[in-house]
Amino acid sequence: MVQLAVILPLHEYLSWTGEKHSMLQELSDGLTSFYDSSIKSLVRWHPSLKNDLDHSEEQKSEMVMDSWYLHHPLLNLARLALRGDRMAKKLFLDSIDYAIKVARHFNYKWPVFYKMTTLEVLKAETAPGKGGEKDVPGSYAHVMLLAWQLTKEKRFLLEAHRALKSLDGLAFGIFYQANNTAFAAGAFLEMYKVTDDKRYLELSYCCLAGLFKNCQLWDCNYGYGKNFPYFFSVFPLKDAPYTAAYEELEVFAALHHYLEAAAGIAILPSLNILIPEFIKYATGRLAYYYPPLLPEEMIAQKTKTGEIQKDLWVPLEDIHDGWEKSGEVGQEVYGAGLAFGIIPRQYFKVGNLGGTVFINYPISNFRVGKNSITFRLEGSALLRAQMRLLDFSKEILTKIRVQQKVNSSYKPVNELSIGLYELIGDGIVRIKIS
Repeated sequence: MVQLAVILPLHEYLSWTGEKHSMLQELSDGLTSFYDSSIKSLVRWHPSLKNDLDHSEEQKSEMVMDSWYLHHPLLNLARLALRGDRMAKKLFLDSIDYAIKVARHFNYKWPVFYKMTTLEVLKAETAPGKGGEKDVPGSYAHVMLLAWQLTKEKRFLLEAHRALKSLDGLAFGIFYQANNTAFAAGAFLEMYKVTDDKRYLELSYCCLAGLFKNCQLWDCNYGYGKNFPYFFSVFPLKDAPYTAAYEELEVFAALHHYLEAAAGIAILPSLNILIPEFIKYATGRLAYYYPPLLPEEMIAQKTKTGEIQKDLWVPLEDIHDGWEKSGEVGQEVYGAGLAFGIIPRQYFKVGNLGGTVFINYPISNFRVGKNSITFRLEGSALLRAQMRLLDFSKEILTKIRVQQKVNSSYKPVNELSIGLYELIGDGIVRIKIS
């Protein structure tokens, strides 16, 4: 899970830059070592290091699987496969039947921990009477839908349908972990597009409602919170007393995917406000998980696990309430793809003009012509987005005129400062170079 959580955003970033980096190959080369031919699946722990597991936590034992940890690597392998990675495709398809076997064994209602060899349940519920990891059917369905896209085998669609059916009626109870619930929302929307069954669309709303119910929609302007932008952060779990970089990045990416999948669908107007606003605030917030950007006094001196190297650009695992120090569980290696996942979604290169367009809202149809750039903002006209033109020459900046389509006609957009513009949150934008 850790390697792939870095490999995928790094792959996205390197595709964006058009460059190569040895780290991508080094991380990828190690993936096949996690495949266990005896059960025909990826395993959680590296087999050669099984004797190093100290059993200090329930899952730190050989062949113990936390339910969502099986699906998450498969999710990223499938995405890499769809991006043309042949090794990822083979590893994914070699593991997929084991995932189906587990799903059917548990009747699409996963426990917390189980033994991979025997499927013995080691921990059934997150808490007494609360059931297992309830949103795992959503991440499993997402995996199945990616398998269907990759192979066109209808059995994967059937698996996705069976898994998603198990979430019907849970409402806010779907939410277990923020990123998995966000993946579930996308899976429901994709199934709606395939089947035209509106119940799937409605259930995607249930997932998103659970997600936004678990957001911090206030500013923490006290204690250490004065040094960190908290507004619109999402808690990784229902009872988590902190926010976490990795889960927030995945929610950010999943909500981008949701809007892309929703193209041409009249989704709830509230979602045209909430999703773009989450993305806007996340774009401005997430860099502050990096300890070099935080004041010394905000960071915990002692950690429960791991360690903190303040000058290392790996995000803290946890940001706490303003009265508490952050980083109690060290730095988040699997969150090291944070910047790589954000940049390709918010920064758009304009090669022929030598610059980059940054937009803090989700957009679609970014197109570059000889002397113009156009794109569509995917938000609400009630709110505003910002656009900044980066690395353009002074000569080009003086020739740029920005217009936005309002009520069927283009109107000029005022420049707040050199290269900085405020845009209406919905509609087509045109950048002309005269």
